[in-house]
Amino acid sequence: MNADSSSFSHPDYDVAVIGGGPGGAALATFLARNGHHCIIFEKSKFPRYHIGESLIPHTHGIFERLGLLPQLRASAFPVKHSVRFVSHNGKESVPFYFSETIPGERSRTWQVERSQFDRLMLDHARARGVEVHEQTSISEVRFEGERAVGVEIVSNNGARSFVPAKVVVDASGRACVIGRQLGLLSPLPELRKASAWGYFQGGKRLPGIDAGETTMFLIPGGGWFWYIPLPDDIVSVGIVADPEYVFSQSDEMEAAFTREVALCAPLADRLSAARRVGPVRGLRHLAYLNRQTCGDGWVMIGDARAFLDPIYSSGLYLALGSAELAAECIDEGLKCGDVSASRIGRFEPALWKGVDVVRRLIHAFYDPAFSFPKFAERFPEHRAALIDCLVGDVIKDMSKFTAALAQMTLPPPPLGSNLPKLFTPALASGVAQL
Repeated sequence: MNADSSSFSHPDYDVAVIGGGPGGAALATFLARNGHHCIIFEKSKFPRYHIGESLIPHTHGIFERLGLLPQLRASAFPVKHSVRFVSHNGKESVPFYFSETIPGERSRTWQVERSQFDRLMLDHARARGVEVHEQTSISEVRFEGERAVGVEIVSNNGARSFVPAKVVVDASGRACVIGRQLGLLSPLPELRKASAWGYFQGGKRLPGIDAGETTMFLIPGGGWFWYIPLPDDIVSVGIVADPEYVFSQSDEMEAAFTREVALCAPLADRLSAARRVGPVRGLRHLAYLNRQTCGDGWVMIGDARAFLDPIYSSGLYLALGSAELAAECIDEGLKCGDVSASRIGRFEPALWKGVDVVRRLIHAFYDPAFSFPKFAERFPEHRAALIDCLVGDVIKDMSKFTAALAQMTLPPPPLGSNLPKLFTPALASGVAQL
């Protein structure tokens, strides 16, 4: 449905959601189930392309509570049982099987083709009573004083309308609608990484339950490649490294990507009989966060709040997890008539603690003196906690694990302690497609 002033089913809404991706769809589904009138505004027409294909097992419970497990079980998405690391000389780690810490079906997850997966989630939200308007952009969030009171929308035919809402949720991903409007968006100076990626048909897959694993190929200088099996004999392959490394010899992403794939011998072997399909895409700057992530009548979730690094495939989980936690707080706030920041943002401290654990492990990964096998050998009692991080089970007390981690690699500065005041236009660039 496209938006115009006569197409809304309610005179005002409990919740207006900016963005129809997995986080926005999940949050609206949870709230609609509790009787709240929710409307989603999505600037694209689904299905549309998106990166971020690898799920982690801790999403299983969220899908169960959403009622999506039957659709996922029936899908063609490859089942993911583990993660494996391959050194730059080709030495492979023992796979980290999620079943080591999680019993039964919950130890398995999926590698998803995002255009299909995101449409599945948005259609599920519609079926649960959420009103969805695609091809509808947000020109601004309207405030009365410091409180958000609704959104100004622009449909694809240029028509403009104001839609009032008791709560506005920014689930716009890297668009970071509220963050940019309020000047809250900042880069993370300690996580300067770039990425380029493409898709190949006919890449080699491992046998048995390892066929759907995520494989990470390490390269000199602290960078790495992901290798993610997808439906239709497609694999997603991407490099993450320092911007100067990825683009050291060429400003063209396709040339840089092709060069680096050929230089990574274990990866090149997996792709020896494959052909690349489609364009090379990339991001010259990955990591950012907002200095404030909720306020009176508004809250950010998922990538609209922050993005750190794709190394542990935590992006989709943090989008879905923050959506569920925020939905609980918004539900309580709407029922008691209090949508202040202190009420609808009550989930923030616990979520940020979990995000900081992931961030600590990201910094450890990029420390040349650290490795997962060395950590597991030195601290065998924390191998289970390490796997907890890989499956997304981090919103809990992880202090003993992070203390052990600090004995092998210095922790980064406190999250947000060294942020520049402004996010410059160069750092705010989106996906480049060549």
